[in-house]
Amino acid sequence: MTAAGSGELPLEAVPPPRRPLPSGTLLAFVLLICAVLASMSVLHPGYADFIAGDRGATDLNDCLRKAVGEAGGMGDFIRAGPRQEPCDSSGDHTSQGILVSYAILAVATAAHYWFRSARRARRRGVRPLDAERFPALHAEVARLAAGVEQARGATFLVDFLDSGVNGISFGRAGRRHIILSRGLIRLHDAGTADRAAFRAVVLHELAHLRNRDVDITLITLGMLRCYFTLMLFPRMFGDLVGLVFVPGSAAYSGAALLDSAVLAAVALAARSVVLRTREFRADARVVEWLGTSEPLLHAFDLASVGSSGRPRRSVRGWWARLTRTHPSFAQRRACLADQALLMHQGFGFAFVIGFCLPASWDPVASVTARIREDGGISGWWPTWLITLLVVLVLLLTVVRASLHRLGHRAGAPSPVPFRLGVGLGVLAGFALSPSAVVDHLMLPGLRFSSQFSGWLTVAMLALLFTLWCQFLGDCWARSVDLARRPFLTVAVPGLVVAGAVVAEADTVFGLQWQIEFGQFMDERLAALPGPLHAAVWTQYVYMTRLVDPWWLLALLALLLGVPLAGAIRGRRLARYMVQDQVRPARRALLVVLGMTALTAALLPPAYTWWAQERGLDALAYPHFLTPITMAAAAGTLAGGLARTRGMVWAVATALVVGVLLSLPMPRALWGSQLGVGIEGAALGTFLTAALPRGRPFSRWTVRAVPGRPPPDRPY
Repeated sequence: MTAAGSGELPLEAVPPPRRPLPSGTLLAFVLLICAVLASMSVLHPGYADFIAGDRGATDLNDCLRKAVGEAGGMGDFIRAGPRQEPCDSSGDHTSQGILVSYAILAVATAAHYWFRSARRARRRGVRPLDAERFPALHAEVARLAAGVEQARGATFLVDFLDSGVNGISFGRAGRRHIILSRGLIRLHDAGTADRAAFRAVVLHELAHLRNRDVDITLITLGMLRCYFTLMLFPRMFGDLVGLVFVPGSAAYSGAALLDSAVLAAVALAARSVVLRTREFRADARVVEWLGTSEPLLHAFDLASVGSSGRPRRSVRGWWARLTRTHPSFAQRRACLADQALLMHQGFGFAFVIGFCLPASWDPVASVTARIREDGGISGWWPTWLITLLVVLVLLLTVVRASLHRLGHRAGAPSPVPFRLGVGLGVLAGFALSPSAVVDHLMLPGLRFSSQFSGWLTVAMLALLFTLWCQFLGDCWARSVDLARRPFLTVAVPGLVVAGAVVAEADTVFGLQWQIEFGQFMDERLAALPGPLHAAVWTQYVYMTRLVDPWWLLALLALLLGVPLAGAIRGRRLARYMVQDQVRPARRALLVVLGMTALTAALLPPAYTWWAQERGLDALAYPHFLTPITMAAAAGTLAGGLARTRGMVWAVATALVVGVLLSLPMPRALWGSQLGVGIEGAALGTFLTAALPRGRPFSRWTVRAVPGRPPPDRPY
């Protein structure tokens, strides 16, 4: 490392300390791209279909609507089976139109990536940094860039029309550029503090190159610009023309126009959320290189003050606040003061993850995709890859947060906003998916309550999965923190979990269209309100899986075995460490007994009602319900009295009690009996978790160190 002059900060970057895990920012960019590509399966412009050979001779949608009307309704149409004269789909070029749209977007994005940086470097007022005119400045920035391998060969430019304290890093691979504003280069010739602020801003731009986020940012921004210009806006213009001039199209064109507008707004907000996370990482990198945050904080003060010396407003209006690509200086100062903002992603980032998931599954899991398989992309759309990316983003995010909580448990942010962000993001992704409007046209008589209940069911499952991922991160955090190769330590359980999730993702996202179809296939389900209809169908799918006991064992091995393996490994690695543990107090015995009695009282009638609704009266007899109720009550009692890991104690206790009580039963019912007992215990413990505890107390856990006698315990 090359040192600066006396009293000054280091000039060259030093290798940063070991980072245990990468952030999920790069994968979040990829998810955003996948969501945009998925929306084009329905919201692509008409000129793409025309190029693909669609001349409007036949309309498959009109044929299907006519067939449903002739059958007397959607229910009769489904029950009637294949028609003697099916709709002719030979002239349907939807799939080819989607491919043409992708090709146009790919070519436009590539051209934007290749030529945009050159155009930006040649804009008015921007000139290359002249070594003869500014020799000291040129030597300074060259020395700073020499410490960053990814910045070698980058060209420094000066924007003589920008009087603020700003810097921009951009450029395609092989031609990197960094623009320094006129106000920034003035700091180089000022006092010591201002010169340190100048170095901090330059290092911030070099940090973007070091973090390798310039290319993915340029590609994502270019793709979104091309998508809005070439795909979404022409589609919205066509819907507007249909709404105004085509009689009878108001129901579809108006809803599609509104859906497109809201989708564009959410995409812009999601883009901004992901882009703001990279700024926090660049600031943290600068602090690692300099060893202090004072120069960067001073640069924030200079950049937030206008020419008159008064603090200027960097954000004007809610739209600018929603779509800005940089966090506010107040947020960046808070992040430098507390690394929690860097390690703990908030509601916005989680919302983006949740939103991208159903949007990416829409071409495959919607009713429209199921009915129109030949004209869609369900055969080649990589849903398994997108699901794998989502799981990896979730695991990386929650494990990073768990690592931070190891040393800052008292001051760590609450994980609740992240959980809610994922759940609400999934709900918003379904509501704004392009097929949400089309499904109403394809299914005349579809109730909105049934459709919304299907979305809500998947959102609740995503929320529970996020909760379990946070539990998994807490169990593996100590193993990752003490491992020699942290990334490999996370990769092994991560790939196991991702593989299991990918295997069951089709079942989870199939609930949405199955619940909608169930309204027309069963009169008893059609008579139920939407939420009860969704609950009955979801329980039926769960019971169908439980017919195979090995599925239940595999599920328990995943939900309990993988976290338990991380906890055991962490204890083995930390057996010579001295830890200060804060043990929560137990809940009052009387309160837990009351919740246990409530679970035992409500489970039999609730399960009996469900069995009668689905026509499975054999499962509602006392000889089947009694072991289930006893296992659920025992699990609720154990989970409620546990100090920590209440859900683990509940599931394990219900499993042991259920196995003992299921031995006299036929083997064909073992899976169902154990599964329902565990389900009841989990629900009872989940409700018990809302009850208050007493005051926690501290306990010193002292491990013996080899070669030394164990010290006396402080209690």
